[in-house]
Parts: sequence; C-alpha cells; structure tokens
Amino acid sequence: MAIGQYRQALRLDPKNELAHVGLGLALAGKGDWDAAIAEEREALRLNPNDDGAHVSLGLVLDQKGDRDGAVAEDREALRLNPNSDGAHVGLGFVLDEKGDWDGAIAEERTALRLNPNSAGAYFGLGGAFLGKGDWDGAIAAYREALRVNPINDRGHYNLGYALERKGDREGAIAEYRQALRWNPKNDTAHHELGEVLEQKGDLQGALDEYRAANSLNPRNTAFKNSYEELRMGGWQSRLLRFWRLAALPARLLMMLIAFLSGFAVSKIIDLVQST
Repeated sequence: MAIGQYRQALRLDPKNELAHVGLGLALAGKGDWDAAIAEEREALRLNPNDDGAHVSLGLVLDQKGDRDGAVAEDREALRLNPNSDGAHVGLGFVLDEKGDWDGAIAEERTALRLNPNSAGAYFGLGGAFLGKGDWDGAIAAYREALRVNPINDRGHYNLGYALERKGDREGAIAEYRQALRWNPKNDTAHHELGEVLEQKGDLQGALDEYRAANSLNPRNTAFKNSYEELRMGGWQSRLLRFWRLAALPARLLMMLIAFLSGFAVSKIIDLVQST
C-alpha cells in the first residue's frame, strides 16, 4: 500500500493502528525517519501492548542509526511476546551491528526455533557469522536463507562475499552474477565481482564490472579508483593492484618491480604507499 493510501485510510479512521504502522514503514522506505518514528509512536499510543508495533519502531530507529533505541524496542516486544520470531530477528540484526556477534547468533537461533523457515533469521545469522570471520557458518546460513527465498540479491551477494573470503573464487563469481541477475543495479556486487575477476587475470571482465559500479555510483571513491587504475594503469600499476588484492608482502612486491623495471627502491616505496 502506498503512502497516499495509508493517509487516506487514516483520514477515514485516525485510530487505525495498523495504518499508522504501515505508514511509518512506508515513510522509512523513503528515508523520512522522523515522520516514520512519529507514526510508529502513534500506533503504540493507541495500543501500547502491540509487540509488532514495537518491532516496527525498532526497525525504523535502527535505520536512523539509533541502535540503543532499537534494542530497547525489540526487548519490549519480547517482554510482551517472548515467542515473536520477528522481534528476535530484529534484535539479532541490531546486536550484529553493535558488534555483539554471539548475542546476535543466539537471537537468530531462537527465532529459527520459533520459525524454522525464517529467511530473515538465516540472513541475520549469516551476518553475525561474517562478523566473527566464520566463513563456513556464514555460507551455511546464507544457503538456507536462499533456500527459503532464492530471489534475494543481497543474499546471493553476501554468500558470494563469504565464498570469496574462504578462497572459493568460482563460487563467489557465480553468486555475484546471480545477485546481479536479480538486481543489475547492485553497485557493490559489480565491484566485488570485478575484484575477483581481476584476481583471476580477467582484466577486461574486471574493467567492465568496475565501469558498471562506477556508473551506478560515481561518488564512491573506491569504485572510481578501481576503474581508473585498471583502465589507465601500465603493467606496474596493474601489478600493484594485483598485489594489493592478493594481500601479499609489500617488500617482496617492491623488489620484484625494481628488478623488472630498474626503478629505484625508494621510488617503488612511494608508489606502494600511494595505492
């Protein structure tokens, strides 16, 4: 239902609690956080015991950056209804953002006990495992999330990211491409795909992905630099980019370039530090 339809419903019935909740979420989707929060609080004024409205308010507060406020709302929802899987999912997401990955994992697992087919809980579980650097745990969680909801570009992107970190480049490429199938405007997926292709030596493929990411989000400095460095760079620049992406020791890189090009080591140091 569009914002205008919610407003029309509220003109007919100003005490329509669900319309206030829906309008709040719709306004949040437009980035109007203060108006969204006002609508969610009005819903709770009409019915303070609505655990769903507390979850919705928590979601909006989290999107605005008020994580402590979001935690408070999710905990109040759970006080009112301990079996609210949505409240556990929401609380898990916020705890993940706060760096409390063990707490987030516990909340998402509780949500899954209550609702074994909660894609949101699997998604949140994957995020917490990513935060801990548990690539296997993240991969398993995202695969479950995609089993429940396969048409999810963020799920495919995050699975690709976890596979990439584990060293499965082919798997990462497949997931990034699937993410772009569902959402061709996912600029981050284009950029990450470009990095993996560049690591594999597919420079033209990488350049195409960097160009797409830069076109979609020209204000992102990292996207622009990746595109320009690969497009304009000579062999030294490309070797530097490969070395940086591969996270290999800089001193070994400097010695290699100096040997191949006759550059003074001091010049190579300056070049490495500038990348």
